[in-house]
Amino acid sequence: MGRRIVSTLYGASGHEGVVSETVFHDIPIAGTAKQVRMGRFDTVLLSSIAPKRDLNLIRLHGQGFQRLNVRRRDLIESDADSYSALPEWGQALHDCPAHADGLVWRSRLYDDDYACLLFGDRVSRRDLEVVAPSLPLALGRGLELVQEAAEDAGIALIV
Repeated sequence: MGRRIVSTLYGASGHEGVVSETVFHDIPIAGTAKQVRMGRFDTVLLSSIAPKRDLNLIRLHGQGFQRLNVRRRDLIESDADSYSALPEWGQALHDCPAHADGLVWRSRLYDDDYACLLFGDRVSRRDLEVVAPSLPLALGRGLELVQEAAEDAGIALIV
């Protein structure tokens, strides 16, 4: 089967994971260049959703790496210069015989939270429900959550 585009939805189990997997995604794990421009938050909303059914997710944590014969650093802890190889992994995992609904892993920058990617051709809108109003990350409580996550991670927010 050839490569094709599949819509996806990213999420995380907590706001720190969500912020880490979105607006902080390209921050290097090591080093001192940990900063994000606040304008990056202008169009981002934090939405709280939950599945209405059990989801079949491929584990990219714990024993899941051994099953795939891959290391965490190759998939989860890769830097932006290695991202070009990740779509091939995503396509292969999407096309595997398990017909998974998506992937789950520990967030790269905030590994207390789980992060997930849901395949849009396997999980539909009716499989999910909104459980809390969306928060804009650029102001109010949403911005406070970003500022808390940035402080915890040692990331400077710049104008």
